[in-house]
Amino acid sequence: MRKTIIYSIILLTAGLFSTRVEAQSNVYVGEIRVTQNRFEQRGDSVFIEMTIDMNGLPVGNNEAFTLTPVIEKGTEVEELPSVIVNGKRRSKAYQRSLYFNRGAKPFPTYSVVAANKRTREKVNYKISVLYQAWMQDAALNLHESFYDGIEQRLISVNLLAKALKPDAALKGKVQIVAPTPLAPEPVTRTTPVVKENTASPARVVEGSAYLDYPRNRTNIIPDYKDNREELAKIKAMIDEITSNPDHEITGIYLTGYASPEGTYARNEQLSRERTLELRDYLLDRYPMPRNLYHADWVAEDWTGLKKLITQFGMPDKDRVLYIINNVDIFEGREKQLMDLDQGVPYRYMVKEFFPRLRRVDYKITYRVIK
Repeated sequence: MRKTIIYSIILLTAGLFSTRVEAQSNVYVGEIRVTQNRFEQRGDSVFIEMTIDMNGLPVGNNEAFTLTPVIEKGTEVEELPSVIVNGKRRSKAYQRSLYFNRGAKPFPTYSVVAANKRTREKVNYKISVLYQAWMQDAALNLHESFYDGIEQRLISVNLLAKALKPDAALKGKVQIVAPTPLAPEPVTRTTPVVKENTASPARVVEGSAYLDYPRNRTNIIPDYKDNREELAKIKAMIDEITSNPDHEITGIYLTGYASPEGTYARNEQLSRERTLELRDYLLDRYPMPRNLYHADWVAEDWTGLKKLITQFGMPDKDRVLYIINNVDIFEGREKQLMDLDQGVPYRYMVKEFFPRLRRVDYKITYRVIK
């Protein structure tokens, strides 16, 4: 019997706070609204989710705000990737620095927003990090820094959650029993398709990009392995739509996936950063509104793995599927797969299936305007 896990959502009772900065004889007044916050432990990971709404935050040309969620307890601190809101001129300087450093960011960032005088950008912040013993009952704060064109300084620290929500999963190990043969699952292929809705002019094209990266890197290197070919597939789709004056793109949806090996927190980081890198890569090359892009990610693509196993088969197929279906990710699923038959089925999946799981699925929606 599968478990239904209900994630607790902490709604901020003081989720609205004001930013007041005095610099160069000017007073700047704006608001940052933080909602839908999640701060809890699950197994070896801590999950943090929030929506950061700039809500008209004014940012001058040479100015920048840096919003950094921080897990804190006593002298122990874990800084999470920052959200940076750059003014127009500051944004150009930031892009130049990335160019000269070959895409390497000066410090961990979750999202970089290029703001106008009053930005209304929303950032859906979703991340997980490795749980450490000191994080029990730790608080989650948001540190806000302001750069006035000369220096950067901390201007506020706002409490988001008083204490980390502990893991509520049941204790004890799940024991594997003899499996019952499973019926094959239908397999959905990822071949690019075009869908048309006869009741409206809305249309969709979709596909998958299998980009390669050097070890522990997330920035896109077009000349690395087969990346140029994978990027060309997306480019061809967008160019085909934009070259037709009767077509208008209404959305570009990106969903990144990682394979299950390693910690959940690391896999979530890889899938998130690589998805956002592809979004930024496309943003730099196509002059379309930023709000057309929608990015999401899946830390470990177990659903895709099950489809591959069902479609192509593998050693000990039934017992592998039984473990995947009945053992929770945070209760030792991967460990039991690694221990099964001295690791033979797991090594087979690492070689044959895991590379196919590391991808970004993309969907482009457009409409006929004439």
